[in-house]
Amino acid sequence: MSSLRVLVTGGAGFIGSNLAHKLVELGHRVAILDNFHPAYGGNDRNLFEIQNNIELIRGDILDQNLMTKLVQDSDVVYHIAAQCSHVDSLTDPWFDLEVNCKGTLCVLEAARQSPKKPVIIYAGTRATIGAPLELPASETTLPNPTDIYGVNKLAAELYGSVYARVHRIPFVTLRLTNCYGPRHQMKSGKYGILNWFVSLALQNKPIKIFGTGEQLRDYLYIDDAIEAFIKTTHFAFDLREEKKSWPLVQLSGSQVPFAVIHIGSGKGLRFVDCARKITEKTKSPLEFVSWPQDRKAIETGDYVSDGKAAEEVLNWVPQVTFDDGLEKTIQFYSKNLSYYKI
Repeated sequence: MSSLRVLVTGGAGFIGSNLAHKLVELGHRVAILDNFHPAYGGNDRNLFEIQNNIELIRGDILDQNLMTKLVQDSDVVYHIAAQCSHVDSLTDPWFDLEVNCKGTLCVLEAARQSPKKPVIIYAGTRATIGAPLELPASETTLPNPTDIYGVNKLAAELYGSVYARVHRIPFVTLRLTNCYGPRHQMKSGKYGILNWFVSLALQNKPIKIFGTGEQLRDYLYIDDAIEAFIKTTHFAFDLREEKKSWPLVQLSGSQVPFAVIHIGSGKGLRFVDCARKITEKTKSPLEFVSWPQDRKAIETGDYVSDGKAAEEVLNWVPQVTFDDGLEKTIQFYSKNLSYYKI
């Protein structure tokens, strides 16, 4: 791809900022929209190295006029802004609905009104699959979300499918598994448990495991996730030009520029084993405690992602092993934790 005008919503957070760094490196013109909500991951430190190479807008995806203005000049919109706590989605479902559903509709409406009809790459989640009805979970696995967050993220995908079908706006969802790595907020375990464990360990605080921790998880290092976003951009443009097809979405024999692709390591690791690796590297204590009721009610059980579609249509396979990714993560926060736990 030649230089593109791109917009990253939630671009000061974990996934968005890592993506922004890569887009700047590739020579694209990058605009970032973030409301820097105090509970989430928006952090000026994430953009420190590229601050002179981006346009930063402090605003909200729920501001329709602002979204329309920003999207009209964009070739690609990476829609990453979200309410991303499973627990918070149950204690405040209205906020989750506002951000993850109405916010996505604001992005889509802005794209509909844009003369460019930009490609939209959506940061989806394994939470739409929820408690998987089969393993490994693939694009044909029926959704079975266990919380409001998963329901609303699924609804956002379906909004995208409608706009792709009716308005021909290319929309591709990447259903990401548990991502970890640099530039993640470290203030709470509600938004990314593995990074939270690293934060606790570096402060020599105990890591607490609910129950036995035997459930399988699929962990993906952030650099691999970002590479998937980049390769998906190529694929989305090919969808728009009908150079590629996505056989799961058809309308009277014609191609709809919409796709859902699972992005994960494809390897199930026991949760407790991952925690032990952190404690071994940091010499921090590990404790086992009973499940809190709010967490137990939304626990999904084992989860492993099927990566066949990603490999076939994106030519993407993860490159970073869990051990290597964990080592890089610990090294980063050993130097930078003070910027992320405040």
